[in-house]
Amino acid sequence: MKISFLGCGAMGGALATAALTRGAALGKDVFLYDSDVKKAEAIAAETGCVVCESELEAAEKSDVIFICVKPQITGIVAEKIKPEIKKGKVIVSIAAGVTIKSYLEIVGNDAKIVRMIPNLPARAGLGITGAYFYNFGDNDAALHDSIVEVVSKTGKVVTVKSEKLIDEMIAVTSSSPAYFCLMIETMADFGVKAGFTRKDALLMAEQAMFGTAGYLIESGVHPAALKDDVCSPGGTTIAAVTALDEAGFRKAILEGMDACRKKSVKTEGYS
Repeated sequence: MKISFLGCGAMGGALATAALTRGAALGKDVFLYDSDVKKAEAIAAETGCVVCESELEAAEKSDVIFICVKPQITGIVAEKIKPEIKKGKVIVSIAAGVTIKSYLEIVGNDAKIVRMIPNLPARAGLGITGAYFYNFGDNDAALHDSIVEVVSKTGKVVTVKSEKLIDEMIAVTSSSPAYFCLMIETMADFGVKAGFTRKDALLMAEQAMFGTAGYLIESGVHPAALKDDVCSPGGTTIAAVTALDEAGFRKAILEGMDACRKKSVKTEGYS
């Protein structure tokens, strides 16, 4: 499978680099284009892939086309590569808020389109990506699996059954690193207040969160069960949990995620 990445910024670059360095694709089969040619050239220098001079050139050379540009210019890019999409090539879009319907209006209703929502930890191979496959039939199973394999090199992949769920995921996965960073920063501030250096305080907070998530994933233990294990009767942790509950910790998280959801989920326009 030959792949192109149109846009080599934070997410496009992460996807391309992960696919190439972790064995999902060969350099000769990956084609890059970015309006800032230095971004594409940097990835090519590291991985041996091919830099193209235009979106259309990259699309012509590939079977699957990842559109990794800002949402406001996806339509411009889709128009430029329309002749190649008409040949049956696949679009994979990672643009938040850009519906499949908006692509179909440009490239035609027969197009195979995958809408994805990745998150920033993909840069470290620790991401989580939601994927919705449109116009894929029983004969497209191998193609489906190949696309999932490419994206899985940046972390976990969850395939959903409706496009609306891609936008629903934003509050849980795509935006959530910001919530976690707020908590880590606050915990580190407390560590500094207690007398630790900023460096050590950040390390402790980051590793505590990373380790907890890693343990939950590896063990399959439910978060509530782990919380109960940490909360000794009458101890320090249950005192902290009680204070957080009284301060509205859970309510604040839910309200924040709901605000995110209201921004991301559309009332109409899904495929």
